[in-house]
Amino acid sequence: MKKPLFIIGFLGFITIGLLLGNITLENNFSTTGITLVALQNEISTLKNENEQLDVKWLQAASFTTIDSKAEKLGYVPVTTEVDLTAPLPLALR
Repeated sequence: MKKPLFIIGFLGFITIGLLLGNITLENNFSTTGITLVALQNEISTLKNENEQLDVKWLQAASFTTIDSKAEKLGYVPVTTEVDLTAPLPLALR
C-alpha cells in the first residue's frame, strides 16, 4: 500500500522539479534573447560605421586628394630625376 504512494510522490516530485527547471531555463533564454538582439543591433551599427570610415579613408588616401593637398601646401612637382642606381664616376689617376 505504501509502495504506490511512494511512487506517485516520487513522480510528483520529479515533475515539479522539471517544471521549475523549465521555468528557470525559459526565463534565462528570454533575457538572453533580449541581450542577443541588442548585440546584433550594435554589430550592424558598427559595420555601417566601419563601411563609412573605409570610404572616408579611401577618399583621403586617393592620389587626387593627396595631390590637391600637396598643391595647397605649396609643393611643386619634381622636374629633375635622381637615379640612385647609376654608377659613380671614377677619379682620374
